[in-house]
Amino acid sequence: MADYQHIYEHHADRYDVLVSHEDHEGQLARALLELVPGDGLEVVETGAGTGRLTRLFAPRARRVHAFDGAAAMIDVARRRFEDAPHVHCGVARHHALPLQGIEADVALEGWAFGHAVSWNPDGWRDDVRAWVAELERVLRPNGTVLLIETMGTGVETPFFGGHSLEPFHDFVVNALGFSHRVVRTDYRFESVETAAQTLGFFFGERLAARVRDEGWRVVPECTGVYWRKTVTPPGR
Repeated sequence: MADYQHIYEHHADRYDVLVSHEDHEGQLARALLELVPGDGLEVVETGAGTGRLTRLFAPRARRVHAFDGAAAMIDVARRRFEDAPHVHCGVARHHALPLQGIEADVALEGWAFGHAVSWNPDGWRDDVRAWVAELERVLRPNGTVLLIETMGTGVETPFFGGHSLEPFHDFVVNALGFSHRVVRTDYRFESVETAAQTLGFFFGERLAARVRDEGWRVVPECTGVYWRKTVTPPGR
């Protein structure tokens, strides 16, 4: 299994190259526009990484507050948005966003909360519940909290063959009451070997070998989008 924390802290630029090939058909962007329409949005994001989701919201946002726990990832994000003064990127953990007096239209995380399943096997449900509460803290009434997590890379059907985030899916849908939909976020590369090397760096040699065996330049991926409206955010 890849050491994702090491990648986030020491290989942020290489990670940014990886995600630049993802969702080549823009299906996630269209799904987010449907779920949170409109312009002039106040957006809060945790687990922002190098700005993969930030760049989808920034063009129609009044202000974006994007945070990640890895300084190296935020350094890349800051370079990406250096000409966008309405985008603020900072280092912060999911449970303690350095924001007060914010009433966001949308608060989200992407491919971040799911790590708790493997990083804290005995307590990940408590972690996720607390992190969702922190997102809700910065929402306006009737704002939207969004969670975006993988349902499998190299698969055309969610969780095909089993996946570590199946319990996460069940928890956020059944215990936390999130609605959800599945979006294809396929990667596209210039060549099979580029696909194998780029994906292998993050997902490991097993996927790299499959990419070569299948001759994939377009690599299938399923992503789960989970959302919930907040009527009366805690602490108001």
